[in-house]
Amino acid sequence: MENRILHSIRNLTIGYGDKLLCDGISFDICEGDCLMLCGANGSGKTTLLKSLAGLSGQQVCLPEDIVMIPARIPKVAGFTLREFVRISCFSRSDMSGRLSPVMEAALGNAIDALDMSHLADRDISTLSDGEFQKAGLVSALVRKASVILLDEPTAFLDAENRISVLKTLREICDRKGMAVIFSTHDLHDGLKVCTKVLAFGADGIFRCSSDSISSMNDTVSTIFSSSRSAAAIPQDLF
Repeated sequence: MENRILHSIRNLTIGYGDKLLCDGISFDICEGDCLMLCGANGSGKTTLLKSLAGLSGQQVCLPEDIVMIPARIPKVAGFTLREFVRISCFSRSDMSGRLSPVMEAALGNAIDALDMSHLADRDISTLSDGEFQKAGLVSALVRKASVILLDEPTAFLDAENRISVLKTLREICDRKGMAVIFSTHDLHDGLKVCTKVLAFGADGIFRCSSDSISSMNDTVSTIFSSSRSAAAIPQDLF
């Protein structure tokens, strides 16, 4: 049985100012989807994520359904991980900035679910980049978003943290039934965890793969302008 569709994107046009990046963007976001978004620099990855989050362009999804975790959030000293998550949930707090007992319980459950209890009271400035990325995921779990958007979550991470963050994304999809869309240039690692591929092709066409291995590899290959580059994609990643 196919997973329930959370959002259907149909004939979306994205761009900024007078510059058109891509039109005719159509795909479904389903429960449990872990979607890798790829394409060349400037092709429209970040713009698409912002459009889905309602931060630019036409509104295509309900804002309360989606949480976007931007790239390179500053790790400001003086806040513990738990406090950072509370602040990120300010829209759900009361006039005094306090979360309800239900939200506080959800915060604790989310920290436990991502195995971050030992870091909950650490200053965020002392966390590794990989640990801090997971703190952003804790916030998304607390807010009970059906879709989490991440703009290059593995950028600047070392190999161990890169794999750890990507595995966590897939686990969230499998265990929580949420959907994740993450943009990345780490194609080899991303293909190991994603369920489908979204790609801005070198020919200007946006494509969504099926969940088959061959379809995902074929869709990734469209982002390259030369067949030699496309041939560099390993066929035995799965």
